Amino acid sequence: MSQLEQVKFVLRLPPTIHLEVKRSAESNNTSMNKEIMNILSESLAGSSVKGVLNDLVKRLEEEKVI
Repeated sequence: MSQLEQVKFVLRLPPTIHLEVKRSAESNNTSMNKEIMNILSESLAGSSVKGVLNDLVKRLEEEKVI
């Protein structure tokens, strides 16, 4: 799939989360769709970094470095 292709996805949100996303999007001067994409991208990138760091700590502990 190229970067230009997109998949349409319907998402149900509780009203409180919808309002939070709407306010965040307005604050960042962007659409709600883009705001949700940014939040998901940051979250997934953060998970990746956490995994790498956890693996590094585990290896350092195994080698008795820390």
